Amino acid sequence: MLGTAFDLRIVANKLLLLAAVLIVLVVFALLVRRRRSLIRYFIGLAILLQVIYMTWRVLYTVPTFNAVSLFFGLLLFLAEFAALLQSTTHRLMFMKDHTQQVKTLADLEELPIVDILIATYNEPIKILRNTVAAAVSQDYPADRFTVYICDDGGREEVRRLAEECGAVWSIRENHNHAKAGNLNHCLRTHARGDLFVVLDADMIARSNFLERTVGYFCDPEMALVQAPQVFYNPDPFQNNLQLYGAIPNEQDFFMREVLTRRSAFNAVLNVGSNAVFRRSAIDAIGLIPVGTITEDMATSMLLQARGYKTIFVNETLAMGLSPDTFSDYVIQRDRWCRGNIQVMKKWNPLRLPGLSFMQRLIYFDGVLYWFFGLQKIIYYVGPMLFLLIGVPVYYANVFTMLLFFVPMYYSSSLIFTLFDHQNRTFSWAHIYESALAPYLSLSAVSELFFSQKSKFSVTPKGSAEESSHFALRVAVPHLILAGFSIWALAAGIQKMLTDVNYMIPVYLVNLFWLLYNLMGIMIAIIVCFEKQRVRTEERFLIEDSLMIQVEGEAPVPANIIDISFTSIAVEPQVVKTNPDSWVGKQARLVFHGFDLSLNAKVLRSRSWGKRIILMYNELTIKQHIALVKYIFSYQKAGFGAFTSSSTRTLVTLKDIIQKWWRVFVLKR
Repeated sequence: MLGTAFDLRIVANKLLLLAAVLIVLVVFALLVRRRRSLIRYFIGLAILLQVIYMTWRVLYTVPTFNAVSLFFGLLLFLAEFAALLQSTTHRLMFMKDHTQQVKTLADLEELPIVDILIATYNEPIKILRNTVAAAVSQDYPADRFTVYICDDGGREEVRRLAEECGAVWSIRENHNHAKAGNLNHCLRTHARGDLFVVLDADMIARSNFLERTVGYFCDPEMALVQAPQVFYNPDPFQNNLQLYGAIPNEQDFFMREVLTRRSAFNAVLNVGSNAVFRRSAIDAIGLIPVGTITEDMATSMLLQARGYKTIFVNETLAMGLSPDTFSDYVIQRDRWCRGNIQVMKKWNPLRLPGLSFMQRLIYFDGVLYWFFGLQKIIYYVGPMLFLLIGVPVYYANVFTMLLFFVPMYYSSSLIFTLFDHQNRTFSWAHIYESALAPYLSLSAVSELFFSQKSKFSVTPKGSAEESSHFALRVAVPHLILAGFSIWALAAGIQKMLTDVNYMIPVYLVNLFWLLYNLMGIMIAIIVCFEKQRVRTEERFLIEDSLMIQVEGEAPVPANIIDISFTSIAVEPQVVKTNPDSWVGKQARLVFHGFDLSLNAKVLRSRSWGKRIILMYNELTIKQHIALVKYIFSYQKAGFGAFTSSSTRTLVTLKDIIQKWWRVFVLKR
């Protein structure tokens, strides 16, 4: 019971008012569903609710009991204020639907000469070979493009690969400025085309990459055409949580949705690969900018500041490899975090001449995003301080807080739903950010205040795990946070049961806050259980057929089940009575409608001959190029699918626990 009848009436009135506001929000959201044009008014209401909440927060809720309380109270307010800026930018970007006119090669008066630059340092040669094979097999006049392998490792096997594929091997004596310096060296000494493409060593371009991007340069002001980074292997979340078909690649939200909306404001971010540049525009900014470990963000921002146009083509035109392990994923994101902060310090988008208001806002928001780790840690600390040592970081009557906070938060959730995001939900945003928070909070703070020259770290890829194991070193920060959270949970429950009655709502709010944080922390710990990647080569699902001729027998038509760079699984269209008789024999594979035929050995049959598995014999370079082109001509989407409904999200969270228990505890 609360103290008095008068108190109860006040509480009841606040709850009734809260219910009325929530009903208005729900009705308004339903109207927006029926009339999309109303969404700008809903966004305006949501921003108003957020401003009201933040005004109330700064005037009435920052605790001043002692220095510790004031310090953490101000940090929490600043974290919420940063969230206000980020959510406002997100809403402005997604408020209007964006469509752009498609341009093709037919829109050009003359086909430009294109240089394709593949940046490599120490990536496995088998990965680089696929990238080069795809690059040299573009559906573009052979005399109008040249492939350059920009090899900062100076490896002899890369030289031989370039020679075999008809590419140019570009090396340099010094290795200053990492990837940017490597590319600039090739531009200064070799490349002479009107346009140039930048590809990472693992990014396999589809044969229509140039065909689908070069046409946009019919506009003389166009400087950058960016295609998304798409991945054909599971990322650490998909793999370690065993949710292959339930969640998208973690990068898909930015690569597919955010970049599309940035394109509407000429604020497309160069993501380091899968990009086509106008050479004269890059020359105008002094080639690719150096001095940071993320040259891509600076490149696009400086081009836009000069008045050049940039555009995003939301098509799967190249596919690469996600980091195999969560440890590698952390290395990659640490570099991105530090690099973005370095760019802000060197070319502050708020002060850079030539940018529009929205471009400044979008780029600043992009840098501010990388402080989410620090925000998360502040959110973690809040309930722990109160439940463990009684230090409040947020001082307010619980029911007053609910009256201001819940409408603001619920309107934000509704807007996220109204935008129909296909690759992200509130729950998964919380999980992704929780997984990285301990590491990126340190990265952001150290780079902002104690920056020193950072070494460019290439993200390891293609090194599949040989066995399942727990990455203890990476999990330590999460284990510590989980330990303190559980301690705070026990302390909070004990205090709630023994303290005065009017404190019960206060403890309940803090416990709810704590449990929400703990959910993200626990799933992050599960992600640190590195699941074995059994396959040494990724398999691609392709709907096509071929002819298979086993030695001494007539050709048999078969449907392709899946295919990789080393093997293939097929289903004969006519069931063979004794399929095991094929095992160990040589076979000829002839692909329909494609200039490709391969010799292979039958390894085994499965399901009474319904699935025949063959391993290719050693391929010639011509066959390998044709095979890569074939696979990626049919492969039109990256790994994984997703539905953004809340029901699917709840089932997914349950699946995480079930699948983790089966894989790591029951060993199934």
